[in-house]
Amino acid sequence: MLGETISYESSDLMTIAELHGKLPTLEAKEDLLTSDVFSTFRYLPVNLGLIPFLRKAINTQTGQPISNIFADCLTADYLFWPKTTHYKREPDVLILITRKTKPPIAIIIEAKSYRGRHDSNRTQAEQELQSYDGDQLAEQYIDLKNNALDLNYEHMQLLTHAEHRFLLFVTAHDALPRKITDDSLNKLPNHDRDAHSLYWINWQAAYDVAKRRLQHKYSTADLVSCLKIYTTYCSERDSLPFKDSIHRPS
Repeated sequence: MLGETISYESSDLMTIAELHGKLPTLEAKEDLLTSDVFSTFRYLPVNLGLIPFLRKAINTQTGQPISNIFADCLTADYLFWPKTTHYKREPDVLILITRKTKPPIAIIIEAKSYRGRHDSNRTQAEQELQSYDGDQLAEQYIDLKNNALDLNYEHMQLLTHAEHRFLLFVTAHDALPRKITDDSLNKLPNHDRDAHSLYWINWQAAYDVAKRRLQHKYSTADLVSCLKIYTTYCSERDSLPFKDSIHRPS
């Protein structure tokens, strides 16, 4: 929270990935990027970090942005690498957004670089799980819709009462990777007529949100958080293109 003392010495944000045993895997780079960006969003007010990021997402079927459902958002809970209980999946992040006057919003984040889905080869003994041919995005989305996640009571209440639910596929592609997303969508229509709730966004959007925030008024906490996201995309600290315009907050 903003009232907490925030320190980015050593590997503060990477600790989340480490605690979940993510660093030794082949997906380490993606897990660290996920940890850095979404952990940092936790320290920004939702309307300054997460919501501007989500507004840049596009529907994988129509190409349209998410409808205007973020007007009264108050807080967001970030659950890293939760487990789904039916298809036994492990999304990168589950975000539960609390709104002032309306029901919550539930979002699953599946993050990649340029890689495609991590589909499952189901065994014959798991034939009842073959509805979506082991498709990672389709299975995670269906488990989200069916409240099939292993959560504590508080978070399950938020999920159960969520009015809007969607899966956000985050990749490094310059444009929507339609070959991947269309394949997932084609597996959903016979089972799910609400298959429009799959969205895509580029990692660049997080950089853009941080850059925009740094160019406007900010608090000390906002500055530190945005710099953490921004420098994720810079190989050297000295490469900040507008570093001379960043002033110490009064």
